[in-house]
Amino acid sequence: MTNEPYNPFLIDSLNHPLAGPIRQLLHRDGRRELNRILIDDEENILEALEAGVEIESVYYAGDEVISDELRSKLTPGATIHEVAKRTTKKIFENDKLSRIFAIAETPPAKDLEMLKSIKKDVVVLEDVSISGNIGNIIRTSLALDLGGMILLNMDPLDVYDRRLIRASRGYLFSLPVMTASTAEFLAYCQTNHETLLVTDMDADMSVEEIASIPQRLLIVFGSEKEGCSPEIEAAAAMRARIPINPRVESLNVSAAAGITLFQRIGFNRK
Repeated sequence: MTNEPYNPFLIDSLNHPLAGPIRQLLHRDGRRELNRILIDDEENILEALEAGVEIESVYYAGDEVISDELRSKLTPGATIHEVAKRTTKKIFENDKLSRIFAIAETPPAKDLEMLKSIKKDVVVLEDVSISGNIGNIIRTSLALDLGGMILLNMDPLDVYDRRLIRASRGYLFSLPVMTASTAEFLAYCQTNHETLLVTDMDADMSVEEIASIPQRLLIVFGSEKEGCSPEIEAAAAMRARIPINPRVESLNVSAAAGITLFQRIGFNRK
């Protein structure tokens, strides 16, 4: 039996009262119940703090060190906890193990009404579900100064899935990301006279030509396999073609987005 005093800031077993909530937050239902999210890695935690996200607690495993920069920028009152290495492995079990992570309040959900305050182009992803693709497009959108992103048919809780946070390198917190169903999106666009643009291999207009379009666009991409839904295609006022070698059937959605969004850099940076 050890004579060491109990340390509430050391999580050394799954029976510790802080271990349960961490495990809960690995799953959507847990995030819904606790209204909290997990953020992996220092750079992502710092990006969240920069965007005003409230960090409640930070955890580090074994020999990992929390930098002075992170300590100095933490939300006032945030606690720091050590997690025993063996316990870290048990907590994350089959999920990707994280050596430094944080628990934060879930940022407020953003809906389509936010579009009314955005003057720049907005990228729209319909039924794009792979975190890597969404994360890459978030990073590209922020780099090219777009006004925001709309994720169609995604549960708002999945916006802050830890895989998507990692894939975006934490920039997810700095780009307005809205969610809606395709039907809600199309109804909003019709009511508010929004201009939709989609990519189409058979379009007359080449993607370079969209640089001169003077108004704000909602630029929609579907999944690589299925493309946009017929409803989105029917509602799109504009179509643009990305000229590619005919031997290549299609581009990855993040590559297509990067090529398309770059053409609009003049509009979004003016």
